[in-house]
Amino acid sequence: MKNKKVNELEEMPIPKLAIKTSLPMIISMISIALYGIVDTIFVSNISEKALTAITLAYPIQNIITGIGVGTGIGLNSLLARSLGEKDKEKVQKTTLNGILLTFLTWILLAIISILGIKPFLSYFSKDSELITLGSSYLYIISIFSIGTLFQITTEKILEAYGKTKESMIVQIVGSVINLVLDPILIYGFLFVPAFGITGAAIATVIGQIMGMIIGIYYIKKYKLLELNLNKENIKLDKEIVKNIYKVGIPTMILEIISSFIILFINKILIEFSGLAVAVWGVYTKVEKFVLIIIYGLNYGMIPIIGYNYGAKRIDRVKEAIKFFLKLGVAVALIGTIIVCAFPVQILKTFDVSKETIEIGIVAFRILSIGFVFASVSMMLSAAFQSFGNATYSLIIKLSRKLIIAFPIIIIFKNIIGMNIIWIAFTMAEIITMIISILMFRVISKKILEIGE
Repeated sequence: MKNKKVNELEEMPIPKLAIKTSLPMIISMISIALYGIVDTIFVSNISEKALTAITLAYPIQNIITGIGVGTGIGLNSLLARSLGEKDKEKVQKTTLNGILLTFLTWILLAIISILGIKPFLSYFSKDSELITLGSSYLYIISIFSIGTLFQITTEKILEAYGKTKESMIVQIVGSVINLVLDPILIYGFLFVPAFGITGAAIATVIGQIMGMIIGIYYIKKYKLLELNLNKENIKLDKEIVKNIYKVGIPTMILEIISSFIILFINKILIEFSGLAVAVWGVYTKVEKFVLIIIYGLNYGMIPIIGYNYGAKRIDRVKEAIKFFLKLGVAVALIGTIIVCAFPVQILKTFDVSKETIEIGIVAFRILSIGFVFASVSMMLSAAFQSFGNATYSLIIKLSRKLIIAFPIIIIFKNIIGMNIIWIAFTMAEIITMIISILMFRVISKKILEIGE
């Protein structure tokens, strides 16, 4: 007898199923964005150096999260396809391999972080206070990254089974705990001393570890991992690992590249104005908050497409893609309208200066135009991931963040000035959308042939 949630993936009308799977994921992804935004807002009230320190630390934090999300997406995609194929043994082995990979990833990241944090920060600044602030934040975030990595893994396992409500709860628990603890640990309260920027890091990892614990509880509750943990089972399967990373590596690469892009842009912006760096730092948080809703739609779509693709229900695959594309564009359009209409109010939330706001108004309005174009590329990229096609997905991700924007910036920065950065990223979104549509047309014919 099939699992009820699995039946829904194959039988429930796509519009209803899309809302059911995506709404919890959207709420979940918003809570992810709140981790960074809440920390930034509270830390900005400590001092400008503290805000700068957390901005410098953000790329490393983003890389850790990106590696976790990449592994989780690969695991989610393979699990969904295996469920669609009704291969119970493969489902169980895939789940266990995902958990083992997460543990090994944590060990590796913790070691690298311990050895590399201070040299990394010293490369970008010689200010000893700034280095100390950034190091104290990053050491805690990286050493205790077991929380965020396992929280993401448990979420993706739950999502593959269609248990998006439980996945949402896992994420919300961590986010709420972080939100409550941030002001207490940063500023101090009653008998709790003020830890400053270190308090922000402690609040974050406590929230993530609690989310991990809730995720493990749900996996045990629904018996999603039933293999006996003997010597034979506790080992990595090369084929499963290969298939997980085949889908997940594009996301990892994107997050790593995105992090280096932030650092690269900071280097260029500081040539024009130190205030522009603050604008870029705030914008990356706002952009992530808007686009992460679309990522929530993506993650709701992947198990639907993956399962029905594995079950050869191509009619449902096509219907799901069309429906999710419409939702993604609608969300992006709302985001563009809000950011264009209220840039001042958004910037003031982060306690920045009047001069920073003046630069930010122009930047926000130019950059937000790209949201709608990005939504199409992101949705089609997620569809490629669902089919196990990592190459096309990687092309889209690299085009959005690197291949197109960087040459434009390098060539025209001395001619146009600071605003070329905002213009270049918007142009990249438009061109990438065109590329993603053309690539989808190439593989859509093959998908139709499979269905027939």
